[in-house]
Amino acid sequence: MSKTERRGFLRRAAALAAAAPTLNAEDSPALAFSNRAHLFAHPKVKEKLTWCFTEILGCGAPVSLHAPGLAEPILAFRFPGGGSLSIEFTLDALDEAQVRRGAWLEIRAANPPALKKKILDAGLPEVRYPATTTFYFAAPGGQVFGVAGARNPSAGELRTGK
Repeated sequence: MSKTERRGFLRRAAALAAAAPTLNAEDSPALAFSNRAHLFAHPKVKEKLTWCFTEILGCGAPVSLHAPGLAEPILAFRFPGGGSLSIEFTLDALDEAQVRRGAWLEIRAANPPALKKKILDAGLPEVRYPATTTFYFAAPGGQVFGVAGARNPSAGELRTGK
């Protein structure tokens, strides 16, 4: 493509982009995960889970949410870099083996190797998954979390079988 053809193409592309209708939030097809999650855990792991999120992950003291009809308050943790996680403690929660077959959540860290060391030094078990190089660990109660880099969480993590 010559310089003249390229300039004409770019001008037309810019004009089309400018003329394109702007989508408002009501009719936008874009979806994304939010930065909140909610888990269920057995009451017997409440103390250890609180320790994990406050001391190991640095979330600080949780907020207690007293919801009507619940035997125990929900604990909500705010992550230092954004996002939050709430945990409802119930005898009906999945056991540790079952919860590992549920959703795995990912947390981002500015320094994943340092966080990995802190997690392993605290005695939390590593969970290996052969399709990726991501470091995963099980929190008390069995919920699995992956630790990814803060800048580009999924870059270069999938194994391609080569």
